[in-house]
Amino acid sequence: MSQRASVAVGRGNIEQRVSFFNVHMNFSLFYKTERAPDYYDARKLLENWFSIIFTGEEFVVTNFKVRGNYPQSSVYKSIHIKQMSQSYICKAIVKATSLEMQEVLSLRIKQLLNDTYEEGPLSLYVKPEDVAVKPIALMDCPQSFSHTTYKGNYSWPLTSPATEAEVSCRKNPLQSAQRSCAISIELEQAFWKKPNMTECKLLEELPNNILDLHNITITEENAQDVVQHILYLLPDATLHMEELEIITSKISDIVGLADMTVTLAETILSILNYILLQEIEDQNIRKMTNSILRTTEEIGYEVTYTERNTSVITTSLALLVTSPDPSVFGGLAFGVTSYNRGMDLKINVQENPFKNALASVFLPQSLKKFLGIEHSDPDKHSKIQFKFFGTTSLFADDSLKKERLNTYVVGASIERASIQNLNEPVTITLQHVDRNTGNAAVHCVFWDFEKNNGLGGWNTSGCEMEYTDMNYTICFCNHLTHFGVLLDLSRTQIDTTHDRILTLLSYAGCGASSLFLGITLVTYLALEKLRRDNPSKILLNLCAALLMLNMVFLTNSWLSSFDQPGLCITVAVLLHYFLLAAFTWMCLESVHFYLALVKVFNVYVPKYILKCCIAGWGIPAIVITIVLIINKDFYGNGSHSEGNPFSNFCWIQENVVFYISVVAYVFVIFLTNTAMFITVLLQIHSVKSRTQKRSRIWKRDFLQDLKSAFSLMFLLGLTWGFVFFAWGAVRIFFLYLFSIFNTLQGFFIFVFHCLMKEEVVKQCRVHFCWGRCHLNNYSDWSASGGTAGSTPRRLNHTSPSQRLWSLNSNGTSTTFNGSSFLPRTSPDGNSRIAEVHYNPSAVSPDDGETKQPCSRRTLPMDTGPHYPQKAGFFH
Repeated sequence: MSQRASVAVGRGNIEQRVSFFNVHMNFSLFYKTERAPDYYDARKLLENWFSIIFTGEEFVVTNFKVRGNYPQSSVYKSIHIKQMSQSYICKAIVKATSLEMQEVLSLRIKQLLNDTYEEGPLSLYVKPEDVAVKPIALMDCPQSFSHTTYKGNYSWPLTSPATEAEVSCRKNPLQSAQRSCAISIELEQAFWKKPNMTECKLLEELPNNILDLHNITITEENAQDVVQHILYLLPDATLHMEELEIITSKISDIVGLADMTVTLAETILSILNYILLQEIEDQNIRKMTNSILRTTEEIGYEVTYTERNTSVITTSLALLVTSPDPSVFGGLAFGVTSYNRGMDLKINVQENPFKNALASVFLPQSLKKFLGIEHSDPDKHSKIQFKFFGTTSLFADDSLKKERLNTYVVGASIERASIQNLNEPVTITLQHVDRNTGNAAVHCVFWDFEKNNGLGGWNTSGCEMEYTDMNYTICFCNHLTHFGVLLDLSRTQIDTTHDRILTLLSYAGCGASSLFLGITLVTYLALEKLRRDNPSKILLNLCAALLMLNMVFLTNSWLSSFDQPGLCITVAVLLHYFLLAAFTWMCLESVHFYLALVKVFNVYVPKYILKCCIAGWGIPAIVITIVLIINKDFYGNGSHSEGNPFSNFCWIQENVVFYISVVAYVFVIFLTNTAMFITVLLQIHSVKSRTQKRSRIWKRDFLQDLKSAFSLMFLLGLTWGFVFFAWGAVRIFFLYLFSIFNTLQGFFIFVFHCLMKEEVVKQCRVHFCWGRCHLNNYSDWSASGGTAGSTPRRLNHTSPSQRLWSLNSNGTSTTFNGSSFLPRTSPDGNSRIAEVHYNPSAVSPDDGETKQPCSRRTLPMDTGPHYPQKAGFFH
């Protein structure tokens, strides 16, 4: 076989030569549109231009390739620029049939290409210096032999480049098999393509039973025949487990072949569509779900096509594959615009989100980095695949008890890429199969292949519900897979009115709490006498944590609107930290109450406040640090709705992280505080029952007890327990209680620990009041006792409730007479019960104070006036 640059072709008495030329040129594509043209626009424009300038049989473009010349592109988005341009590189093989010499033909081809071409808003321009034409010598495709098991043997003759050889079929000679002798642009060589034997029949008929197909080996020549035969046998099949396994096995073998034509893909999806429409409710079909889903995805990436996208549509199953140009990718939307239960299925793809669609997926612009933008060769760009399942029988999840799938299922994926933890979410809009007239809660979910021991199941991780009504649900997800919406039948969703009211209440309550927490902090910090004792120091830390929590919460949405991932992560981390810190300090308050009122004697904790600060601020920091080390992207923005000003919120995005680092943490502290609260109240009640007769003024005692309980409840954060009762018919009621009491926690702390605390009021009158309201430093006595050297004053016979209230309102004040905790007898008693004066320094003494507990017992014979002893201190 000789190598030659031309081939003689006879036409009458004149011999014409066939020559081949390699063309390499750069061209500019000008456009006047807002949308920049992509690779496919350039290719189509170039194809139309070639068909115009190369007319007749003299010049024929056998094949060509186009790729972007990105560094030379000039894409301007300013509206003041009338024309914008992009630069491309084209390589082509031109077949010339002429009597002229190769040098002349090369010059003529170059002259033809030195031109401009305009088509609508697009125009093409080629400079003379940007065109290079050279002749190439191609060898004929050699004689070849194909051996096939199911369709016979075929001998292919010596064939010229850019031509097709035909050989008669063995089983049906009237039909023929074809094989093309193609030309590689890169290698500048001719080569045989794979034979096309679709018209040839099998030498032996396939068995008329699906079970008998088990022994049939799938090859490239019989793949189309096997799937056509399976589709033919389906109406008579029982579709039990064994048959389904054979069908999926054969389909999987076919998909594994190198080439997947659109016709073959349509046949395979028609088989799967038929199986899905049977709505088989059997555990066996559950075992095949993941296999079917993976097979459909492989089909999409294996199917061959040359246009921008291709689609395969059946009655209830649709597949669309597109290869977008990464250089101009600005987002992509896939939508099902029409579907009626196995009929009239229509799908479409566009650049902007769909406004009206039964199901749609919008991929954000940030995904362009996964499309192979670093490659200029379009063959190396990744494909995007969309799938629609019009029947949900395939997606049964046995783990769901009270939820059911109430939408169609859509899927999206990118070739050779695992998409997770996106900062800009994927938007999925799904129409409900049944209208959600009862406002049942909905959950955005994705199909997790690993759930239920590998059988697959629905998972909510990484997906959030952005909006829902009776007909539609909009979901935001930070990854790509198959998506759906679950209808939660176990509880009802809050309607829009209640949701907005609760949101406004939360913001108003947090604003009020911030104000009063600030006043509390300023008051205690300004008055040195109020912050001497340890309980006041603990209270100051708690107020600081709550104030920062409220401030971060109030500014969260505003900061989130800047759409800066780093800023949003920082805000979410701060919100998480101050929430945990606030609960930790509530826990420390309860521990301090326990040490003061239950473990009174022989409890000495050195450097008490320092250790409290390490625990109160350090433990939350450890939790946050662990989360950040694992993955900082656990924090972020969950939604981006412009229509709802309260929807943008920086917070924890991973459900598992939220439940472990927030819910579990808060629940443990809530249980601890509840136990401490009950223990303290029981201790006081026990002392009262042993030492005091029934009071004649029981109503006043009852009110004092009630005040004490309320003070402790807000200080220890027990009102957070309202959320655990927000179920069923009383759900809305308890959600309102939860929102009101917890957002106003700072206000109630101010009321009980500033406004109603006698020592705080007295100090404010001393330092901040004038005239009649002014109080001199030594004009009155503290309710908790006198000081050394002051004029003695007769002790009031105060009830235990009053003394407990004094304790609570003083924020576990460290300055108390021992009788503040233990009840006395009624005023008319002739004898007095032993009175214990605790030395509270046993808890955490400051420097210079006694560190050993002491007590004093007043004898019953002591019936004279009693004067207060020098008070002890809780340090």
